Amino acid sequence: MLSEEGLKTEQVSTTPLFASALITSLGYVVVQLDVTIVNVALPTFSQVFNANISSLQWIPDAYVVVFAALLLAAGGLGDRFGNRTVNLLGIGIFLLASLACAFSSRIETMIFGRLLQGLGAALIVPSSLALLSSACGNNPLLCAKAIGWWSAMGGIISAAGPFIGAMVLTHISWHALFLINIPICAAGLILTIFYIPESTAHDSRDIDAKGILLFVIACFSMIYVMIQFGKSFSVSREKILFLSLFVLALLFLIVHLAKSERAFLPVSLLKNPAFSLSLLLAAVMNFSFYGSIFLLTVYFQVYRGFTPMMTGLALLTFTVIALANSASGYLATRFGPRFTLTLGILLASLNYFILATLTYLDAAFSTFVCFLFLMPIGGGIATPTLLSTFLHQAPAGKTATASAAINTMRQTGSAIGVALLGLLVTGIHFPVDTGATIGFATAALMMLGGALLVSRLA
Repeated sequence: MLSEEGLKTEQVSTTPLFASALITSLGYVVVQLDVTIVNVALPTFSQVFNANISSLQWIPDAYVVVFAALLLAAGGLGDRFGNRTVNLLGIGIFLLASLACAFSSRIETMIFGRLLQGLGAALIVPSSLALLSSACGNNPLLCAKAIGWWSAMGGIISAAGPFIGAMVLTHISWHALFLINIPICAAGLILTIFYIPESTAHDSRDIDAKGILLFVIACFSMIYVMIQFGKSFSVSREKILFLSLFVLALLFLIVHLAKSERAFLPVSLLKNPAFSLSLLLAAVMNFSFYGSIFLLTVYFQVYRGFTPMMTGLALLTFTVIALANSASGYLATRFGPRFTLTLGILLASLNYFILATLTYLDAAFSTFVCFLFLMPIGGGIATPTLLSTFLHQAPAGKTATASAAINTMRQTGSAIGVALLGLLVTGIHFPVDTGATIGFATAALMMLGGALLVSRLA
């Protein structure tokens, strides 16, 4: 419980709700765009930087690992210093990091730029979601509708990312994949400064640096070990070292969370079954979704020889996520959150099973396109309901921390999905088509497990 001295009065936004959703989504747009836009460029990066698939995995994973690892810290900063301040800082860092990526001459520089983008993204997402929640006046139904708009705007761009990337690669150059962020970030900075007031209660407690550092070490070492095993299943000193580092960091983190009264993720929240199960469900959904996008990209371009433009066109079907996001609030109001979550998850699971079958049969490109729309529809229906239900449970003054917690689990799931399912399509352990089939089947089973989790939610 926060003391009255640790709180500042919340400012009320006079900006219309849809306009607030639009402005706060600008930062979210570049965050989501850079999750997917680089996927179709991975073969191009392989040629430009003379890198293998295991090295290329760090281009998406360097971004999402830092994103996930620092989200909780960023949520704490938002609660302490104000969400608008943190949001502006995040957008500024993202802008500069995009310039670094655009002018990279080595893969190491590219990966460093992606690390900085992850830092900016970690500052942007929880603060933008907290600002939007504040604009809704803590009304859960209004919040579900606003988050649906927010998710739809980010979802459209995320879904169109591969197609935008393909167009840029075909008609301009790979450098422009990152330069496209500059005007969006600039608009986000200007509009936020003039139209979005500071909001949410401010927490004056110290940042849990120890807990956050342990979390960062655990995330990095885990993903590093996964990617190294993608190169070879042989045991080496390096793998043993990082595996040991992961286990030790995880054990110390668990002890720290249990004993510290000022842990970045309060144990009182984790003891709430609905809260903890929602976190796990968020990780499962992103594991399957982003792991599958990586599988599709490698399968289409490396194994089937489809062009970046064909891959982008296939993934353009994901733009239907906007309709699904918008429908999510209506379905949750009409039929309840549990029904909405279950429906979305089962639709996504069905799609992964279909993709496993299509890759096994080496189906025609047009057949893939016909079925790909089910994946974003399922996730698009489930995600806004999960987020709004989760945030509604957050204590007063902890909206940004709660937002950071669930987005941390989402991005951690994404990173693990890319790393783990990516092992299957390196061509080292399995043929690419067999690995893709196993990967999609794994994603489908994970989502069925997610449906079981929903049945446990109160």
